[in-house]
Amino acid sequence: MNEQQRNELRAKAGDFKMYSLVLFSLGAFFYFGTMIPGALEAAKKPFALLAVGGCFMAALYCSRRSAVCARRLEEEEDRFE
Repeated sequence: MNEQQRNELRAKAGDFKMYSLVLFSLGAFFYFGTMIPGALEAAKKPFALLAVGGCFMAALYCSRRSAVCARRLEEEEDRFE
């Protein structure tokens, strides 16, 4: 793996980590919005909770992708030592 590929992998790991943090924050924001009394109709609450779950699942996915990229990068760097 050359230096350009390692830099791309580093950038991907950082991007996926940032995506996971943003999605987790968005999911928490939506969840707190469902807890405010009177802010959401009872019929819309399940859809809001599905959106919260979707944000959390997407955050988990991005977090795992970040870990995979970081692990691949670490394995490549260990190979050169």
